[in-house]
Parts: sequence; structure tokens; C-alpha cells
Amino acid sequence: MSNKSLNERWVTQYKEFGSEGLSKRLKNKVYTREFKISVLRFRQENMLSYQETASHFKITNIATISAWQHRFEENCILGLDSNQNGCPSKMNKKHSKVKPKSTELKESEREELERLRNENKMLRTGIAYQKKLQALTQHYETKHSKK
Repeated sequence: MSNKSLNERWVTQYKEFGSEGLSKRLKNKVYTREFKISVLRFRQENMLSYQETASHFKITNIATISAWQHRFEENCILGLDSNQNGCPSKMNKKHSKVKPKSTELKESEREELERLRNENKMLRTGIAYQKKLQALTQHYETKHSKK
């Protein structure tokens, strides 16, 4: 990241959040899956940028929303549950007393996940189609209103 873009980001964060937007947090804020979904839905419904969405929800780091979007596109809703940000734990795995959760999906869950992915793909295609149609309609109207 260049110094110019870093400075611009700092200025934007200061304008949006005051001096609190520039302070370093000692602990990352934890967001619920429902909150993440509502943020992504709000962004999509209002066709906002990551910056505009972050400002609306008072999220200081726009990369947070971008990461949620990427995880959602990769793993649907399940991707928003994962909270594996940052560096991996340095604790020796042999001494860990926490048993790993079973991440195996049942056949019915796999089918449901595939169905939801297909539905998601169809919805994204429909939205893209609507946007293109709207853009073409506006272009046509402006072109013919000038005559």
C-alpha cells in the first residue's frame, strides 16, 4: 500500500470515526453471523461500496467487509461462522485439550449446501441482469431525450 493511499485511508477514518478511528485496538471486535449477513445484504440491496457500507455500520476497517464477502462467496453462510483471522496459534497441538470439531457434512447437508450455492449463483446472475438492463434503459432514455 502506498503512503498516499494509507494517508487517504487515515483521513477518511478520522472524518468518519474521529480520533477513535485512528486508535489501535488491543482486542478485535467480534461480530455475529447475523450481523455479517445483514451488512452484506445491506451493501448488496443498496449497491454500496465497501467504504460506504463500513461508514454506515461504523466498521473502521473496510477490509473486514471485503473478507466477509469473500468468505460468503466461497462457503455461503458457513464461511461467516469461521473466526480464523490473524496468525495461527503457537500452542503445540499435542498439548491442546480442545478436541477438534467434526467438519464432515452429512449427505443431506451437502445436498442442501449445493442447492443453496446454485440458488445463490442464480440470484447473483439475476441481479447482474437487472443492473445491466437498468443501465441500458438509462442509456437509451438519455440518448433519446437529447433529441
